[in-house]
Parts: sequence; structure tokens; C-alpha cells
Amino acid sequence: MVKCCSAIGCASRCLPNSKLKGLTFHVFPTDEKVKRKWVLAMKRLDVNAAGIWEPKKGDVLCSRHFKKTDFDRSAPNIKLKPGVIPSIFDSPSHLQEHSYSVMDSPKKLKHKLDHVISELEDTKKSLRNVLDREKRFQKSLRKTIRELKDECLISQETANRLEAFCWEYYQENIEQDCIS
Repeated sequence: MVKCCSAIGCASRCLPNSKLKGLTFHVFPTDEKVKRKWVLAMKRLDVNAAGIWEPKKGDVLCSRHFKKTDFDRSAPNIKLKPGVIPSIFDSPSHLQEHSYSVMDSPKKLKHKLDHVISELEDTKKSLRNVLDREKRFQKSLRKTIRELKDECLISQETANRLEAFCWEYYQENIEQDCIS
């Protein structure tokens, strides 16, 4: 079976004449930390698992994804130097333009979502408290206007104007609070 490079958009295949063209293929490291760095450098997602792609046992990367300085050419067989990370990728443009080309893990995304939902709930509670406070203030203000009118300290016309003004002010503030 012909091995293909695992990088997104790379069409390199391990054919009999590949080495003659200077193209070498390299299996993923067995060291889990280094393998993870390779996978993250690739920015490849696994849409079925809704996460970062994980290499299988036979998966390889071709030499096009490594710098020339990453290779040990002292032996007859070209090898990668220990601990090098692939760094040359021609990612599709839709991945290059966005910061989410390598998504957070589903657990991290769930944690972020929970945090945002919690903040939203807190904001809703705060808004309800403000609206309740406004209603109490409005009720108290109307009571005060009624008492002033009943004590003949203000005229009916002034009481109507104050009440209308307070109601308009209240409505404008509620609308602005709900918009912002």
C-alpha cells in the first residue's frame, strides 16, 4: 500500500522514485509529547471526533514539512534530528485566516460555554434586580406625587405632568437598558 503524507493539502506519496526526488517520509514519534507537538503543528482537525486529528500507526509526514536544518544527513539514511517539530505547512486559506484553525478540546469548549452561560445568567439576574428597583422607585414616586396632590401642595395639572414625565423617563431608561 502506498503511504501518503498526512498533512492537509499535501499530495506527496511514498513511491519508489520519491527518494531520488529528495522526498523522504517520516513516521510520527513514539514519544507522546513530541507526537502531540507534531499534531498541533499540522493544525488538522478530525471532523468525526470533533477534535484534533490523531495519527494512526502507519501515518507519515513527508520531508516538505520540515526545515533543511531539521535533518541529520551524516548517515547514509537521512533522519530527522531528535525532537524536531514540522513547521512548513500550506494550510488551506480558510484555516490560515482564522484563529480557530486548531480548536480547543471539546472539554475546554464546554468549560468556556458553561462560563459564558453563567455570566449570562448573572447578567439576567442583575437586569431583573435593576428593573425591580426601578419599579419600586416608580411606585414610590407615584405615591409621593399623590400625597403632594392630596395635601394640596401641588395642583392636579402639576401632578399629571410629573407623572407623565416620570413615566416617559422610566420608559426611555428601560428601553435603553434593554438595548445596551
